Amino acid sequence: MSKLIKQQFTRTRRVLSETLEGLSPEVTNIVPEGFNNNIKWQVGHILVVADLFLFKGQNQLPANYIDIFKAGSKPADWTGDVPEVKTLLEQLNDQLVRINDIPEETFNQALPKPFLGNETFGELAAMGAFHEALHLGQIQTLKRLIETIQAK
Repeated sequence: MSKLIKQQFTRTRRVLSETLEGLSPEVTNIVPEGFNNNIKWQVGHILVVADLFLFKGQNQLPANYIDIFKAGSKPADWTGDVPEVKTLLEQLNDQLVRINDIPEETFNQALPKPFLGNETFGELAAMGAFHEALHLGQIQTLKRLIETIQAK
C-alpha cells in the first residue's frame, strides 16, 4: 500500500509542477471573482496539509505557513511575509523526498486516535494524496479561468 500512496504523491506533484510551469507570480496571485483563494494559496495549502498529516510536530515549514495556508484562510487576510510559488514548489519537492523516505511499516501503524475517519497512518496518507489531487484540480480550474479572462 505504501508504494502506491508514494506513487500518487509523486504523480500529483509532477502534474502540479507541469501545470504551474511558466505562470507568472502575478497570475498565481489573482483571486477570480467568486473564489476565495488563488493558485498560490492552493499550492501552499497542499504543502501545509501534507506536512500536518504526515510529519506532524516535525516543524519542517516556517511557523507562519499554517496561518497563511490553513483551511478557511484566504489571501485577503494575509499580512507579513508570504512565499512565492517558486519557493513553495521547492518545498514540495523537498517534502516529497521526505514522504518517499517514510518507512513502509509506518503505513500500518494505528493513529493515537482516529482523525477525519482514518485509523492508520496509511489511511491518513492516502487521504492526503487524495486531498492533493483535489487541490490540483482547483489549480487547473483557476489557471484556465484566469487565462480565459486575460485573453478577452
